Amino acid sequence: MSTLDELVDTLLYEGYALYPYTPGATKNATPTPFGIAYPPAYAARSGSTFDHVQVECLLLAAAGTTVEAEARFLVATGAGHRAEPYRLALPPVALADRDAPEAARASAVTVAAGPVEVAGAVTAERRGRGWLVRVRIENHTAVVESGALSRAEALTRSLLSTNVLIRTSDGRFVSPLDAEGCRNVNTWPVLAAPDDRTVLAAAIVLPDHPAVATASRGNLFDGTEIEEALLLHIHTLSEGEQAAIAEQD
Repeated sequence: MSTLDELVDTLLYEGYALYPYTPGATKNATPTPFGIAYPPAYAARSGSTFDHVQVECLLLAAAGTTVEAEARFLVATGAGHRAEPYRLALPPVALADRDAPEAARASAVTVAAGPVEVAGAVTAERRGRGWLVRVRIENHTAVVESGALSRAEALTRSLLSTNVLIRTSDGRFVSPLDAEGCRNVNTWPVLAAPDDRTVLAAAIVLPDHPAVATASRGNLFDGTEIEEALLLHIHTLSEGEQAAIAEQD
């Protein structure tokens, strides 16, 4: 497993269940706001949620450079914090010659991820001396009687903790934290490789070039936080509370 893969595996669950509270606890009982793509009917009714994740970033690269993207996310399976990880790879896009008549290139794919129908697309269009790369991941899941659907029920048909990776074969991305004119929805993109050829759009707020803490023992959740404090907290729990946590995943 690469360092980046380990980081994304960590973030999948860090953006989903931050701390192993007991099932009856209210804090962190549901996933964090970023990275959740709800069914379209529920998102439209809610007014404060999204049915998609959109990433825009600026790429400085020559013609012939390829751009590829993938989405990593969870889909709920069963009671409590139980979820199945999925990976959606999008076909690569080749940047056209700047003198060519076409101004943009695109690729798209639609697949089923358990009970969720998910669609993804990559587009690249000229922007000044570079390219505006856009990746959009959408939840196309149809639900019945959306007006009566609770948030908990909607989450069972949602993309959870959606993290998007965008890679280029050449050139470099401008830091999304500094880039102007980019519209990012429901995500937090940052540079994620030393050569600046990878962007990670995460489900939590991160700095450029994030990494799992060197003191971490692996890619378990909260791997980018202070595990010693978590261990001390767990020791303060009663045997009954620890048993309740152990019954979760």
